[in-house]
Amino acid sequence: MKMHLQAVFIGLLIFTVSCAGSGPSSQDQPSEPVTDTERLLNFQQEISADYLKPHLTAFAHDTMKGRETGTPAEKKAAYFLAKEYEKLGLTPVGDNGSYFQNFELNASKSDSLVFELYKKDNSSKELIDRSVANSNQTANFSRLFGGTDTLRGQIVFAGFGINDQERGVTHLDGVDPKGKWVMVFQNAPKVVDGDTLINPKIDARARFQMIMQQGASGILTIPVKEPQEFNVIAQKMQGSFGETGRMSLAYRESESSLSGFSGGYNIVKPELAAQLLGLNSVEELTEHRKNLIDNITDFQAKELSYELTQIPYSSTETINSRNVLAFHEGADPELKDEVVVLTSHYDHVGIGEPDSTGDHIYNGADDDGSGTIGLLNIAKAFAEAEKNGIKPKRSILFLNVSAEEKGLLGSRYYSDHPVFPMEKTVANLNTDMIGRIDSTHKSEGIEKYAYIIGAELISSDLDSLISVANKQSGQIKLNKRYNDLNDPQQFYRRSDHWHFGRKKVPFAFFFSGIHEDYHRPSDEVHKIRFEKMASILQTMYATTVMIANTDNPPAVDNQQFIEITKSDN
Repeated sequence: MKMHLQAVFIGLLIFTVSCAGSGPSSQDQPSEPVTDTERLLNFQQEISADYLKPHLTAFAHDTMKGRETGTPAEKKAAYFLAKEYEKLGLTPVGDNGSYFQNFELNASKSDSLVFELYKKDNSSKELIDRSVANSNQTANFSRLFGGTDTLRGQIVFAGFGINDQERGVTHLDGVDPKGKWVMVFQNAPKVVDGDTLINPKIDARARFQMIMQQGASGILTIPVKEPQEFNVIAQKMQGSFGETGRMSLAYRESESSLSGFSGGYNIVKPELAAQLLGLNSVEELTEHRKNLIDNITDFQAKELSYELTQIPYSSTETINSRNVLAFHEGADPELKDEVVVLTSHYDHVGIGEPDSTGDHIYNGADDDGSGTIGLLNIAKAFAEAEKNGIKPKRSILFLNVSAEEKGLLGSRYYSDHPVFPMEKTVANLNTDMIGRIDSTHKSEGIEKYAYIIGAELISSDLDSLISVANKQSGQIKLNKRYNDLNDPQQFYRRSDHWHFGRKKVPFAFFFSGIHEDYHRPSDEVHKIRFEKMASILQTMYATTVMIANTDNPPAVDNQQFIEITKSDN
């Protein structure tokens, strides 16, 4: 957003610096802001647990009711952030001079699911089972997620549904799963009696991608614990009927690809799974799984003589949501039109199933209260520097997006409707879940660390700036474990930075990993490690300063990343 020269000049009048000796005082003669990098870096000390703790305590309090997208709680959280940015003196650049960028979501409500199972015999087929899942009853299949379209296909049994060529496991070979249902045992064995049977990095998400990327209509998982496990899950899923479910951006409804997963991901009743495999009981099904583990390299997928049809019945409604935007203008006349964007998501998953203590509010203190309040503290550091007549050369946009938990929808909206042109957006620094430590670092006794995802995946310049900034600020361990385009978990596309990356904006994601309280009511403030959090934020602040003040902004220089993202624009 370009400002008129007159407005810029008026803005500069508010900055004063004291002068010593016999020269004129700052009240007699206005002074332009200083843009010195070293002096800006001194203000990283404004980032501290003393600021973070009370603000996060308020933001992740029970009265915020989990900040779910489209609810009054989300609106309350957005106003909380806007008020804090206003206190800091940052400029609103949202709709109609507000701190908000409003957008509409279409939300689906699932009324029921009908499952029809057919026995195929040569060219004929016979309906052998029909069951309906809704708020009043369970079926012989239970939807875990997806299933927004009517699906029909033959069932293929694929063992554990994994190909691990290095270990000779080829359970997806032998048949073409395209347009078929792939039935697999729920939990694949990684290590048994000290032997590694399957690469531990191939988790449920990676397996899901392996199967669906081959064009499967959906996945049917067979539970591996007691038969009652299916009943417990099916009864829990009853609560999803009649409730707001899949959301998509209203302006994208005319496009062929909507948010959400149209394929099916279901759990199948063990008694029925045994029948499909030609077995007589659940006990035989359990023994079949054990034999499969014992001979894991001998199995290949096979087609079964059954076909499944899944028919969803649903309705839609419109929901309003909003991003929060606050602007800190740069001081260099030629560079201030260029913007560094700092992002976090302020939404969480709201109120849900209670845990063993009876707590049913998912406070999201770490996810992503930590990143969101962290951006406020970074904004405070820049605001304090401005009070002392020191500003960055380029401008900074603080962007707290919503609907991240619904499929990165808020950041998608901004990337398609940017307040500042994407070609003028020089970098994005995104942060999510930086207040805890994961099991890996806990076992190593390391607290001051962050996973850095992106950076050199898209820009070696940005990676270098982060390293230099870290040495002059938080001095955290920069872990690149997930910084890999071939990482099975694909964290490089699983948070809001992705919608900057797909627009060819260099990005870096600061993240501390998944922990035991992820998406649970127990993700609460008293478990946050504020000193660790402050160290990461100091590194983010210093990185922002260096990007804002460097002569040449980070360049996109990884051709592999460019090729991968071609289809995502």
